[in-house]
Amino acid sequence: MTASESGRYWRSLAALAIVLPTAIAVHSWSSLKEWRARHGGTPAIAETGQAGAYAGAQWRLVNLKRLPGPSDDARVILVEFEAHLDDPAVLSESPCQVRLTDAAGRQWEPVRMTEAIVRKMYPEAAERPRCSATASAGAGKGAMVRMAENFIVPAGAKDLALVITIVGARPKSLLLKWT
Repeated sequence: MTASESGRYWRSLAALAIVLPTAIAVHSWSSLKEWRARHGGTPAIAETGQAGAYAGAQWRLVNLKRLPGPSDDARVILVEFEAHLDDPAVLSESPCQVRLTDAAGRQWEPVRMTEAIVRKMYPEAAERPRCSATASAGAGKGAMVRMAENFIVPAGAKDLALVITIVGARPKSLLLKWT
């Protein structure tokens, strides 16, 4: 092998060491984006008043009421939502988690300490089950389960949405908008 052939050989080998990982990375990136879309990287979204298919049910945000809060800077938010069960086993066998979010990306977990306010103003909502495996206990296919949760949020929070997450469901969560 001559010196010029040897030089070309090593340059070709160096180029291969750069081009091959780059080609793999480019191909993997698009595959990763497809996998995330299929496996829960992006939540399903249902616009105001619309139902969203998720975790064996058709979910709908029925009502979102702003109630007086513990201070002038905060409000109690009563969220009423329902699930029309297509597959009751999914909800009855998996933990259900909810949180409230706003346009700024802030998030709040449900609170129980506001139940007295809700019970006084909306007693029928206070009796509804929380989003849990027991909410659909004994319900069959086609049943409607109505639930309620309470949150404390800043008074200025706008464009609220309920995020429902059922462990093991795909996509990872459902976002029910209320604007």
